[in-house]
Amino acid sequence: MERTLAQSGVTGRAFVSGDLTFAIAGREDDADLRRLLRDNATEGWIRLALAREPDAFAAAAAMGQHHGYIIARHRETREPVGMCEWSARESFVDGNSCLLAYLGSLRIAPAYRHRLRVLKGGFEAVRRLLHHEHATSFALTAIGAENHDALRLLGANLPGMPAYRRLEDFSTFALRPRRAPPQARIERAGPDDLSAIAVCLARSYRQYQFAPVWRARDLADPMRCPGLRPEDFLIVRRGPGISACIALWDQSAFKQTVVSGYSGHLNWARSLINLAAPLLGTPHLPAAGEHLQQVYLSHLAVDGNDAQLFRLLIDAALAEVHRRGLALGLVGLATRHSLAEVLRRHHRPREYRTVLHLVQWADRHDVRELPAPGLPHVEIAVL
Repeated sequence: MERTLAQSGVTGRAFVSGDLTFAIAGREDDADLRRLLRDNATEGWIRLALAREPDAFAAAAAMGQHHGYIIARHRETREPVGMCEWSARESFVDGNSCLLAYLGSLRIAPAYRHRLRVLKGGFEAVRRLLHHEHATSFALTAIGAENHDALRLLGANLPGMPAYRRLEDFSTFALRPRRAPPQARIERAGPDDLSAIAVCLARSYRQYQFAPVWRARDLADPMRCPGLRPEDFLIVRRGPGISACIALWDQSAFKQTVVSGYSGHLNWARSLINLAAPLLGTPHLPAAGEHLQQVYLSHLAVDGNDAQLFRLLIDAALAEVHRRGLALGLVGLATRHSLAEVLRRHHRPREYRTVLHLVQWADRHDVRELPAPGLPHVEIAVL
């Protein structure tokens, strides 16, 4: 990951810009990374702090084969100013497997949010210090659809900033657990099913842009999939193979979502909405400061996007969420995906939208390097 830079004031792990230092974060930065994540919530109708307790580096291998944080500090006080995260994982792009870069966890302390140099320095640090030679020249990233300030600033293509190219809206659906009778077609997987699950995922995901490549060895690797066991998968068999699968991936031991507050009328209407939630079958809105008792409904694949089979699979997964005593199951789908409409029609979910972008640095603005338009599928459990 390290490389020597020919620029004055730059080493293999850091460089200086004015009164700020940008560096590859190490173990000595762990507490400050966790604080920046915990204290700087995302924007939207619900403000969420995406925490990494008790170790900011615990999920590194799950994020991708290559991973690193950039941390910005004031040169004199060493005060943490901001951070971002870069990772690269094997994913499908234009139907082929490649090392797809992803840029996330962009957090800037409130006192520095209007200093454009913090952003410029962070992007330059990612390009110079973290980018891997075999990764895509562009990076995928997601911005909250209601974070209008970020969308406007990052989409302005200002001098010294990378170009942000808007792709698609992507939705995270928060689903309420429910009791459901056992379905004969839905089975709990075992260790011997991981190879068939990987085949099912590859068959489904190859048709999408940016979907992760999962091999059986990845699914069995406690570093690549920490906390995920073979029996956490629910499957539908088709002869010797598998035609549908979904996993309940509980990441609460190393990654948490904390409610920081609500925007607009939701601040005062939350109690009324929660009173009506059981009648409407919608998830309740937790109080500020509360950890979401959630599980990711990950590794989702359904042959042919069969809506009936998808509903059986989701119902079985939500019954398992209920059995575990958790409050929410989270599913990520492109906003215009046909199965997203199935969730809206039958499950009355809370929906949080982000906008996927491709990020290209100043020296790589050739549109010929960009993938073809296509329906994306990203795994929210590893973002």
